[in-house]
Amino acid sequence: MEVYFNSEWTKCYDGDSYMAEALIWSQNGNRGASIHTTGITAEEADAKLMGILSELKLIPETFTKDTQ
Repeated sequence: MEVYFNSEWTKCYDGDSYMAEALIWSQNGNRGASIHTTGITAEEADAKLMGILSELKLIPETFTKDTQ
């Protein structure tokens, strides 16, 4: 499984909320999914996304922003 995320993908919507996104692909590429989170700030949306990905065991629990 491959997980793609990038804090530069976090965008402002409606002028007052931010959405972060991660794309998940199967190893053979025939299945995919996306996960979206929202927050009042880009940092909040990114933190929620990292929490969800960690909870789903798609990234290590010790993941830090520096290892993106």
